[in-house]
Amino acid sequence: MNIRFFVYLLFCFLFLNCSHRKMYSESTTDLQIIRFDEYLYHYLTQNNNDKIPDEYKSFLNAYGEKVIYIGKPDSLGFQERLRAFFSDPTLMTLYCDEQSAFSDISEINAELSQGMEILLSNFPHFKQPKIYMHVSGLNQNVIVTDEILSLSADKYLGTNYPVYQDFFYEYQRQLMSPDRIVPDYLLGFMMANLPFEGNDGILLERMLYEGKLRYLLSQFIPDREVWEYVGYNKEQYTWCTTYQSKIWKSILENQHLFHPDYMTTSQYLKEAPYTASLPVESPGRAGIWLGYQIIVSYMKNHPETGMQELMNLTDYKELLKLSKYKP
Repeated sequence: MNIRFFVYLLFCFLFLNCSHRKMYSESTTDLQIIRFDEYLYHYLTQNNNDKIPDEYKSFLNAYGEKVIYIGKPDSLGFQERLRAFFSDPTLMTLYCDEQSAFSDISEINAELSQGMEILLSNFPHFKQPKIYMHVSGLNQNVIVTDEILSLSADKYLGTNYPVYQDFFYEYQRQLMSPDRIVPDYLLGFMMANLPFEGNDGILLERMLYEGKLRYLLSQFIPDREVWEYVGYNKEQYTWCTTYQSKIWKSILENQHLFHPDYMTTSQYLKEAPYTASLPVESPGRAGIWLGYQIIVSYMKNHPETGMQELMNLTDYKELLKLSKYKP
């Protein structure tokens, strides 16, 4: 199997209240999240020494080698290393709390099913993955291979979850909400299967690529609030909207839009307390927010453009021009 491990950092999103969840109609997509997290928890806590079933072998190859770094499941001593990894009391407390928090994931499964159905109908050459939920001990967040999509649920226990206080800054903890699970699944899958093609150092190119992904996300899970697609809360989205023209003017005056400078570009995209080059009142990742606005403007002016066609548009200067974006 050609494994394309994709680690999607959870610090790309912002905390959103659980009350935003909606009810979703039944999807025709045959999708059911495989609760590997539940299986492994019972395996560990019941002192089960039986061999782990073959149905988990493919996932365990990825999980053992790239998530918890203990090797493949058929390697000598794998089960002993697995138990040793989860023997830490803090980790088992985290695991126990995750099991309690996600004892019922029916709403998550329903929204993800609808989102994945829309995604696959627009990208029919993509193979529907087996979708898992795992616990990583705060390691990898989203894992994608040719066959598997999995998310580490222990990173979504809420911004005020006590264990997080010792490991994450406040702006990072804001990202760790159950409401981010479905967006993270979908964004992780898209970023692995629709990788960036362009110059990493040019802000316009990276910005519009990220904006495309958020636009697609808005089509896959349309019942969300607009700020959720870029991982903001309402106040952050409002700040960017209020100062939209000043953000654009600052980028142009500093000649950041086209000049190839990876470090400068990353300042507009990475998770941080605020976006460097902008006022300290700004939220982090303002470049992603701006890219999303430009793509929304493009699609309003070119509604005939399909999702696959949109992702194929890699002449980013032309895309900006055709968007008729006017902050």
